[in-house]
Amino acid sequence: MAIILGTAIALVSIAVIAYPFLGSKKYKLISGKFGTSDDLRMERLGIYSKIRDLEIDHASGDLTNSEFLLLRDQLKVSAAKLLKEESEPRRSNDKDELEVEITRQREQSRRGSEDRDVF
Repeated sequence: MAIILGTAIALVSIAVIAYPFLGSKKYKLISGKFGTSDDLRMERLGIYSKIRDLEIDHASGDLTNSEFLLLRDQLKVSAAKLLKEESEPRRSNDKDELEVEITRQREQSRRGSEDRDVF
């Protein structure tokens, strides 16, 4: 019985600790803002790897010349877009969004206190 109770407590503890990381969209959105340049870099490097694979397939005769050129050009455009996005400075409108949210919360708080004063 003690083993079952201990296991249940451990599972509940793990669920409570993991919830902010797995269950809440709020935390997912916040964590998505960090590391985006690394994600873009990894995606761009993956595209470069695909281009190398295409070159190998073309050299071995698995792809025709027109297929190779079409696919390579599409991948190069994708890589260029990622490189441009990666090199652009991050827009820091997070501060503006935070200010808007604070103002909204204050207004709601004021309206709530005014309603309570009337009664």
